[in-house]
Amino acid sequence: MAAIQGQAAPYPVRLPTRVHAVSHFLARQTTYRQRFLAMGTEVLMTVAADRRSKAAVEQAMNSARHLLIDFGREAWAWGEGALAQLNRRQAAGQVVNIPPSLHGLFAKAWEIHRSSGGLFEPRVAALVRLWGFDDPARLRSAPPDAGEIAALRAALAVAPDYDGGPQYGPAPQTGWDFGALGKGYIVDRAIDSLRAAGFGDVSIDTGGHVATRGTRDNRPWRTGLRDPFEQGEQAYVLASLQAGDASVVTHGDDQRGFEFEGRRYSHLLDPASGWPVQGMRALTVVHADGALADAAGAALFVAGRERWPALARELGLNRVLALHADGSACATRTLARELSWKRSIALTVVD
Repeated sequence: MAAIQGQAAPYPVRLPTRVHAVSHFLARQTTYRQRFLAMGTEVLMTVAADRRSKAAVEQAMNSARHLLIDFGREAWAWGEGALAQLNRRQAAGQVVNIPPSLHGLFAKAWEIHRSSGGLFEPRVAALVRLWGFDDPARLRSAPPDAGEIAALRAALAVAPDYDGGPQYGPAPQTGWDFGALGKGYIVDRAIDSLRAAGFGDVSIDTGGHVATRGTRDNRPWRTGLRDPFEQGEQAYVLASLQAGDASVVTHGDDQRGFEFEGRRYSHLLDPASGWPVQGMRALTVVHADGALADAAGAALFVAGRERWPALARELGLNRVLALHADGSACATRTLARELSWKRSIALTVVD
């Protein structure tokens, strides 16, 4: 079964936006940046374009920004958006109508669910909320009651498959959570909107998910991978790479969680047991399809140290890096050749 990744609470609709433009005379480009809050995180959107295109760039970036903000509200599993309302009816045992605006997201989620052999599981909102991973303000200090976990796991086990239609259910005591898929899905669409407006040199960083297209100043974008073994306020880079036209998605056990009696409980849950995954620190997938990179990364994280390479091959993923709890690492041969390490690490390479 798959990892369950909760999504932090969305920010209010009125959000502070900072817009910066940096001119590069020799490259005859200007780097336009917007920082804003969406999908529970700070987003950095960067576009490199001719400096004479300022008004058009800002208009295109504003449209992409609102796309991300609106998605964070409507596709959040809790709150008052469209998905949250659907989940409340589903949890009560009703057959629910899927809003047309979310139909593509449901279809994509189920496609990956099937192609991963069920290892990616999007119908886990009830378990995520039980653990308190739906909202940082509700984060627990100890695991929930084992009986409550078992009850929700049993409800998930008998929930019907999604047939691709406009309705789903009944599936009481369950709900849909796209925290391990949504960023990849909507960031790709935001980039598509920028490219359709004529701006193809783009980077969008949503924290743990960086998508790039084109170049900046005629040079490839470079993405850094945070070092999960370095604790503290300062973020350390473990390695970097030039991803090309792709998304770089990292799932880590240090992104949200708590410690209890000397054990770490992270937001990455195994729905086969309803408990957090153990043994992995972080897993990164690089792929042109951001939604696949996001969801497949969650599935590979749950598959664990011994099983993820085989699953990656089944899914056609050849750019993967796994960091284990003992401090070692394992990477596919393709990605291993692309990484520039900032410190030494015990690395195993797999095909």
